[in-house]
Amino acid sequence: MHIAIVRRQCSLKKGGAERYCVNLFRGLQKLGHRVTIVGEAIDDELKDEVDFLPVPVLKLNSWTKNKSFFVNTGHVLRKHDFDIVHGLSRVDGLDTFRLTERLQIHWVNMYYRNPVTRWLQHMNPRHRLVFDLERKIFGPAGVRKVIVQSQLDARLLREYFGVDESRICQIINGVDTNIFHPGVRADRDVLREEWKIGRDDPLLVFASMDFRGKGLDSVLDAMARMKNRETRLIVVGQGSVGSFERRAKSLGIERRVTFAGRQSAIQRFYGAADLFVLPTIYEPFPNVNLEAMACGTPVITTATAGGAEIIREEANGYLIPDAWAIDDLAERMDHHLSLPDARKQVMFEACWETASRLRIVDNAQKVAEMFESVVRSKAAA
Repeated sequence: MHIAIVRRQCSLKKGGAERYCVNLFRGLQKLGHRVTIVGEAIDDELKDEVDFLPVPVLKLNSWTKNKSFFVNTGHVLRKHDFDIVHGLSRVDGLDTFRLTERLQIHWVNMYYRNPVTRWLQHMNPRHRLVFDLERKIFGPAGVRKVIVQSQLDARLLREYFGVDESRICQIINGVDTNIFHPGVRADRDVLREEWKIGRDDPLLVFASMDFRGKGLDSVLDAMARMKNRETRLIVVGQGSVGSFERRAKSLGIERRVTFAGRQSAIQRFYGAADLFVLPTIYEPFPNVNLEAMACGTPVITTATAGGAEIIREEANGYLIPDAWAIDDLAERMDHHLSLPDARKQVMFEACWETASRLRIVDNAQKVAEMFESVVRSKAAA
């Protein structure tokens, strides 16, 4: 098959969705398929690996970026003949779509808790544009198949858009076990020394490019309420560091929090941690959770996040009700850090067992099989 993958940015230097694009095209190419990336940008070092069709984008503001990418991608796609056009970004003219980013209508309803603020955001032109794109993609005349990563998003598609069960295909994320694996823990003490973390200090790691949406403020609040006052936190990722540094200082925990910025070898941080913490408000499937588990590190996340179904309470991690359950988060962190080493070792092994069954190569195989079924249905139609 000749497959077009649409993604604004295809990169190993950015977030999980951009990295997934790279993993997917590599996996499909290994299976013998021809792949073309259609998007705004791709890492220079990836251009020799895959065909790339650039899409011009008007960068005045968020609205113009989304609208111009939507329109101009359609122009580019109509000039070429693909067997399958697969979307990792919201555009028109797709055969299939993977719910990679948050379902915007649900995100707005979850993030803006005040009813008046929520109503105002529903009137915001930026949000209204994305709502409209989602209705086109998921509506009756939209894509033939929607890939979801979790049971949560399958339910949300039915509730918000009435998407028939036959159009929904659940394919759980995969993790690259060549990069993320328990062997990275051998570097534990080296990384701790680099960042001035004691060998025996309890260490939490938080990683995201969206500090607020992924619940960093909740992590800081919970640290201030913990009984264990020796706990350290490393924040990996790029975000509005200044406001969170001020928050940590106001809570009296600034000496225990380290902002490490964006890191290329994030697996080293997972391997050095006692616990990975991501109390995200909502998202389809935080791949960082799976990456941390592949490195043997248990995870605390929210029941409101996709992928919560792979967390087994006190076996490979912990679930809290939502991002605002601060006391629950503090209690779970204290509980885990107080466990005897033998119990932590059992959880370590359970994390690897869970993640090792969800390989990136298997993800690509399942996606290719879904593509083939869509090609057959298109031919029959």
